[in-house]
Amino acid sequence: MSNYGGTIKKIRKSKGYTQKEVTGNLFTQATYSNFESDKSDILSTNFMHLLLQLQLTTDELSYIHNDYQFNKPTEIVKSFIRLPYNNKTEISKVISSIDEYHLFGNRNIVLEELRSICESLLIIETTGDFKKAREKVNKVWERISYYDQWYLLDIQMMNVILYFFDDDVVIYITDKLLERLKIYKNFEEAIRLRSTLTLNLSLLLIKNGMFSEALNRLEKLIESHLQELSYKPLAVCYNRMAICYSYTSRGKENTINRKIELLLEIYEDELFKQMIQLEYKKYSCD
Repeated sequence: MSNYGGTIKKIRKSKGYTQKEVTGNLFTQATYSNFESDKSDILSTNFMHLLLQLQLTTDELSYIHNDYQFNKPTEIVKSFIRLPYNNKTEISKVISSIDEYHLFGNRNIVLEELRSICESLLIIETTGDFKKAREKVNKVWERISYYDQWYLLDIQMMNVILYFFDDDVVIYITDKLLERLKIYKNFEEAIRLRSTLTLNLSLLLIKNGMFSEALNRLEKLIESHLQELSYKPLAVCYNRMAICYSYTSRGKENTINRKIELLLEIYEDELFKQMIQLEYKKYSCD
């Protein structure tokens, strides 16, 4: 909370609130004035009260406070989350960003673990050696996989590294992660994670010939989160449903494929359309 007072003062004044309106009876006038002047700190509970009054998240406040950009560790974490895991150039950029941050004597245990994960991804992309990749992330795996409770970044990290392990382990852990995400309910990032995990698992099930199980999970995803899915996850979901139907309910895949065509026609994304068609050709029985 240190040094956030001046930023909160600017936000408060831009919203037209008085000090009394945002503080209620939690502060004396002198205490709050000193906080906004960055002369003293306040209790964390009072700080969270101010954010609620001003309708700010901690992320947004930090972003505004840092001159409308994320601080370096947050920026790196977000880059990792957006990472295309088969793109060596982008993976290397994340590693370089982490090394640059640590070069100045900063130590961040999360970034150290993300670096290990990125190195394992590079091993997969350059050599295809899953055993060596697993060895690189074993320490991260051992720390996270036995948790009783996972948080969103833990789940993001597990979503990457669990696919280096045996299929039965992947299915078991994925189900535990999905169960954990239920607690987050309408939390937007959790919904995205839930769809990502389900889609990743569905492809694994398809590869193992478990078409009914994959279809059941995909149908539940559509049923519960259709409105929240962006067009790419939705198209992938429909595509994998069509693959499953080609084995379990011949004829239904044609209806699903028509939905995919209409969806991709709107966005005019030819490259993504080719990727979808290639996946269907590879895994369907047509």
